[in-house]
This record gives sequence, C-alpha cells and structure tokens, in this order.
Amino acid sequence: MRNYDYENRGHQWMGAIALSLMGVFLLVVFIVGIVFMGAYNELVDAREDVNLARANVQTMMQRRLELIPDLVEVVEAAAGHEEKVFGDIAAAEAALTKSLDSGDNTEITEANNKLSEEINNLIVLARDYPTLTAGQQYTSLMDQLEGSVNRISVARETYNAEVSAYNRKVDKAPTCFIANAFGFDHMEEFEADEAAEQTNLVNMNKDKN
Repeated sequence: MRNYDYENRGHQWMGAIALSLMGVFLLVVFIVGIVFMGAYNELVDAREDVNLARANVQTMMQRRLELIPDLVEVVEAAAGHEEKVFGDIAAAEAALTKSLDSGDNTEITEANNKLSEEINNLIVLARDYPTLTAGQQYTSLMDQLEGSVNRISVARETYNAEVSAYNRKVDKAPTCFIANAFGFDHMEEFEADEAAEQTNLVNMNKDKN
C-alpha cells in the first residue's frame, strides 16, 4: 500500500513538472512570437516608408519633366537654330522617363543628372537672348523650375533618411534575423544631383537683377 502511494505521488510530481515545463515552453514560444511579429512589422513599415519616399522623389522628378516642354518651346522660339541643344534635352527627357518606369535608383540618378546638365545648357543658351530672358513667360518658368529642383532635393533627402533607417533595421538585432529569413535586402540611396546644384540653375534668378 505504501509503495502504491509512493509511486502515485511520484507520478503526480512528474506530471506537475511536465505541466510546468510545458507552461514555460508555451510562454517562451508566445514571447518569441511577439518579438518575431514586432520585428517583422517593423521591417514591413520601414520598407513601406522607403517606397513612399521613393514615389515622392519620382513624382517631383515627373513634375520637373512636365515643365520642360514649355521651357523648350519658349527658348526655341528665340533660338530655333540650336538644334543640338534641343535634341540633347529631348533625349535626356526620354531617358529619365524610361528610368522612372524601371524604378532602378542608379538609372534614375544618372538620367536625372543628365537632364539637369542639359537644362543648364539650355539656360546658358537662353542668356544669349536678353529679350527672351527678360520675358515674363521665361522668368515664370525659371521660378517654377527652381522650385521643382528644390522639391526634388528635399524629397531625395527624405528618401535617403528613410533608406538609412531601414538599412539599420536590416543590420541590427533582432530585426536582422527576420530580415535574413524573409529577404529584406538593403536598399540603395539616391545620390545628389550635382548638376542641379550648379549656379546656372540654382542661382539663375540672380542674373535677372
């Protein structure tokens, strides 16, 4: 009888330990699941912030593209014989439009920089025609273009900040483990548009004074 009681108590004790271990295991699984979900959601949110910021950059670039036909038309009316300048800017417009469709940051940066160079060439050409540059339509387009360049710069800086924040999450624990498991790769920043920051474009209003 005593042996039976001892064995029964032993079984109860082992059962209690098993239940305790099961409870600890389930608690650990629950905590890991919470951490996992939190890390995954952080990465998703950060990636979406990058995508939204990229879309804003592309929108600002597209708006600048929309200004160029009017600018070319105004300058061409005074300097229509400069066919190479107009051909080059048309090619740069087409290249940027194509790169925006591709979504490749490197292609977009290169195409946008090239377009800025061609816009600068167009502005230099326009300066040979004082009557043109003094006209209200030209000066209005220049103001809009300068504002567009500034908005692109701000949008690009915002995008780069979002990319930096996202890439840090990809590299740091615990989100780095989720990033590696689910293919959250590093994202590429936009490089500065040096051509757009040259005095021909940024300081173009100074020549009107």
